[in-house]
Order: sequence, then structure tokens, then C-alpha cells
Amino acid sequence: MTQEVIGRWVAEKNDRAFLKFQEDGTLRGSDGANALATSWTLESEGITIKPSLTTLKAAPGMITWLPKARRVSPDGDRLQLFDAADNHLGDLHRQPAGTTYALGGR
Repeated sequence: MTQEVIGRWVAEKNDRAFLKFQEDGTLRGSDGANALATSWTLESEGITIKPSLTTLKAAPGMITWLPKARRVSPDGDRLQLFDAADNHLGDLHRQPAGTTYALGGR
């Protein structure tokens, strides 16, 4: 299951909002305005995300629910995000390998 999540996942309405899962357990991302830095692990309940360090900027189109994610569930090219109470927050979509992108939060 962990290999299914490795890579960069972007929001459909704002590709500057993303999560990038790395094999070493680090997780980087952006809500479209603020950089996120944390880690992820595979637990019995699935792939969990530790609370993140983030900046506190605002910008049009930012995805405010993204930093609230505490669990993710990959389903092909879709990644479902859930909060600590297991409420579905929204979905991200896998960014194909080799796709160029602007840095989030800039």
C-alpha cells in the first residue's frame, strides 16, 4: 500500500495545492499559499499523516482543508483525504511523473 501513495498529488482546482509523499516517510506540500512539512507512516488504520508545520498566509484558491488531513486512502489516481475524526475532506489526483509544476506557496 505504501508504494501506491509515493509521488505528488495535486488538487483539481489549484495545482499549486499538493502533497508529495516520499519513500523515506517525509511529506511536503502546500495548500496553495502555505508550505507544509511533516511525515507519514503506514498504521493499522491505513496511511496516517502527522500534524504539519505550516506558514499562515492567505491566497485566492487555497485549499484550506489540505493541512487538516490525518489519514489518506489511495484509489488508483485519486487520493482521498480524511481528518482526525475520519471525515472525508476532499480528493487529490496523482500528478503524472515527468510533469513540471510551479512551487506551491509562491
